[in-house]
Amino acid sequence: MKRVLAFVCMFVLLASAVVASPGLALTMAPALLLLALLAGGFRPGEALIERLRDRRRETPLPRPAVRIPRPRLALVVRPTGGPLASALAMRPPPSGLAVLS
Repeated sequence: MKRVLAFVCMFVLLASAVVASPGLALTMAPALLLLALLAGGFRPGEALIERLRDRRRETPLPRPAVRIPRPRLALVVRPTGGPLASALAMRPPPSGLAVLS
């Protein structure tokens, strides 16, 4: 009876998740799969998980990345004092008081 109730609850959760959002259903899929396995009487242990992990890794592990030092940039000093001073030294427009009509 408990097993049937667990499968019914799992189906209700999955159906409500699909109605609410398909992304939510995909997010809940691993947990619901584990719930189905546990409700079915199958107990996955560490040995099974390690065996499945090692079976998938048949290609050699990627080599660690080699650190390449960053190139040193040349120190560039731009002469900003002269153009800045000449831009600020421009004569302002005459004030309104100095203009005679």
